[in-house]
Amino acid sequence: METIDLTTDIQPVTEFRANTSEIIESLRKSRRTIILTQHGRPAAVLESVEEYQRKLEELRFMKGLVAGLRDIESDNVLDGEDFFQGLKRKMADGK
Repeated sequence: METIDLTTDIQPVTEFRANTSEIIESLRKSRRTIILTQHGRPAAVLESVEEYQRKLEELRFMKGLVAGLRDIESDNVLDGEDFFQGLKRKMADGK
């Protein structure tokens, strides 16, 4: 997990308004997340599209992993041999 650098990753929204292009370019290069503040309080999170997409993919993977672990705990699993035999039957029926 990324560590927040309090000197660069937290910026007032007025700074973002004044330097939008530079900040967006910096996001692309650094792949860091910026927290924008308004009236001294956290107001929004800003990150590059690439970083956002990476986090979505990571979240999707983690959800799949958790679902798989839950299936194992509830014994909702197939033996590998049974799985492949069923797959072969489906393929033969589909031809």
